[in-house]
Amino acid sequence: MRYWLASIGILLLLAAAGSAGSFTTDIDVDTYVSSADEDASFSESDLLWVSSRDDDDDDDDDDDDAINETRLGFENLFGSQGIFRPEQIKSATLTLNVARVDDDGRIRAYFLEGATLSTLTWKDKVDYDINVSSKSVKIEESDVKSAIELDVTPIIKKAVEVCAEGCPYSIVLVGMGDVSVAFVSSEASDEDKPVLKYVTEE
Repeated sequence: MRYWLASIGILLLLAAAGSAGSFTTDIDVDTYVSSADEDASFSESDLLWVSSRDDDDDDDDDDDDAINETRLGFENLFGSQGIFRPEQIKSATLTLNVARVDDDGRIRAYFLEGATLSTLTWKDKVDYDINVSSKSVKIEESDVKSAIELDVTPIIKKAVEVCAEGCPYSIVLVGMGDVSVAFVSSEASDEDKPVLKYVTEE
């Protein structure tokens, strides 16, 4: 009897691993950190700020002059969803609702292995992986009160590679060049908070 139940369980797991699906992952913690206030935590803020300055007007410089970085920590459900290999991820999208645009500019998302804590400050933040990122997106004043999407497929593939056993992972939003934008946080709205969705291959 036990053998039969174990066999059924294995078959169900293999079926889940081999089937396509679409998943939405809940945010665990969303916050931002600020170089202007290195000891402060902003996890209870209604806004998630991404800001940087580039004195050389070189948009290719990512975070050399970062002022604010947003950090999004997500629940790791890969195992329960039958996702154990990076190649199972067909696509992944991070949707953000724009609350304010003080300066038009570009932002990019990066992978970070590890949790984002509600007590996180600029002084104790951990470096993200500069080699695993989304393509940049430009955000303009006309985007306020609209949703923008980042293709974070490489980030979620990396998350599966290093975190398939359940370890936490985060996405870091960084400004490129001159930019200052704010997104709606989970504290401000459950409906308009950042949303991560990914689709798996068959």
